[in-house]
Amino acid sequence: MAEVIYIFNYHTNTVQMVEREVVKALKLNLLPPSKNKERLLSELFSSVAACCNEILSIAKSKSPKNFAILHNTSYPIIRQKYSLHSQILIDCIHQVWENLKTCKKFNQVPIRFNIPRSGKFSKTKRGNPVVVFASFNGNGRIALPIKQDGAYNRFIEHINNGWKCTQFRLHKQNGHYVVIANLRKKFEVKQNYQAVVGVDVNSGSFALTALRADGKILKQLYLGRDIWHKQWKFMKRRSKLRSYADKGSKRARRALKRIKCDERNFVTTRIWQISHEIVEIAIRYDAVIAIEKLKNLRKRNGKGRKPKRANRKIHRIPFAKFRITIQSVAWQNGIDVVEVPAVRTSQKCPRCGYTSRKNWVFFDNKRKLFRCCRCGFECNPDRTASLNIATLALERGIGFSKAICTPAPVFQSWRGSQPPCPAR
Repeated sequence: MAEVIYIFNYHTNTVQMVEREVVKALKLNLLPPSKNKERLLSELFSSVAACCNEILSIAKSKSPKNFAILHNTSYPIIRQKYSLHSQILIDCIHQVWENLKTCKKFNQVPIRFNIPRSGKFSKTKRGNPVVVFASFNGNGRIALPIKQDGAYNRFIEHINNGWKCTQFRLHKQNGHYVVIANLRKKFEVKQNYQAVVGVDVNSGSFALTALRADGKILKQLYLGRDIWHKQWKFMKRRSKLRSYADKGSKRARRALKRIKCDERNFVTTRIWQISHEIVEIAIRYDAVIAIEKLKNLRKRNGKGRKPKRANRKIHRIPFAKFRITIQSVAWQNGIDVVEVPAVRTSQKCPRCGYTSRKNWVFFDNKRKLFRCCRCGFECNPDRTASLNIATLALERGIGFSKAICTPAPVFQSWRGSQPPCPAR
């Protein structure tokens, strides 16, 4: 998983460049600690969980409006009550603030450490890698040996390639301790392009349209249809296992845990693969990637406003995961990713601009076709949405110079009463 933030932009001759920072999370396995260190770690995890619950109770009673108010209110109290490192206490407040609306109680909390204030990566006199972090006041720091496996070799490879580790988290998974290291690196991304690739993410597939600056369609295709078929199979299997688990089957409960991990791993792997395919197309056509701004989609959907089947489809869309992965892959390859408003992109006609839900044609209560009520233009609704996303980015001049930021109309001429559906 990767997160991204903006840094600054600058000009080099005629090419405008901007720097983006990509954040990666790498997992490092730790060797079993000694009995004394195991006892200290157990006390550390229990104290951090108790501290987070104390902060959560303060937040529920005081109802702070922002993080600064919660910090000023809770920090003096927990500072006197818990003998933890000051940076750990601050990270506990961050943990509570991030999960304030969803969490009722903290049972086990991953412990955050900032480099170099409360933790670091080091080596012993024999050259063995260890992770060192603060614990309780007066007890010094704890050093845990890192397992030198493929994960550690990948971590060292990233460090040698210029990635910087500024923070890590200590987790306890199935009785074993692991470290999740956050790595950061800046990449130069250009801002002048000759085309735009519009991507529409929906519950059935990823629809893609490559549109040149003069309005000519370069390529249209679908990606990721196997994701939705696989999710449907997982859903059917999960429903049957739940019926057995409700009857008291322990074997079904174990199978439910396995199938959850299998589905998550499959979707994550396929989204990364699809992101690489989209970036390859963008590099081929010298295009900027445009996606919909779908933040808080589930919150806007609301409870009880849509049928259960429609809510299920909306929750199956991995739009946040896709946004993070496409930004990470694209920025590392020098391609920028922009977001455009997602207002009625699947209802607008790309030929005449008429926007209405009446443009959708349903077969067996499923949206199968886009047919404009005004001009008669027909196309697949997902293709129409991806074309409108690319056109919207083109009209706004995102990623284009002023000389080519006014595109010609799409589908300028055709024969017959209706324009043809764009080819793949």
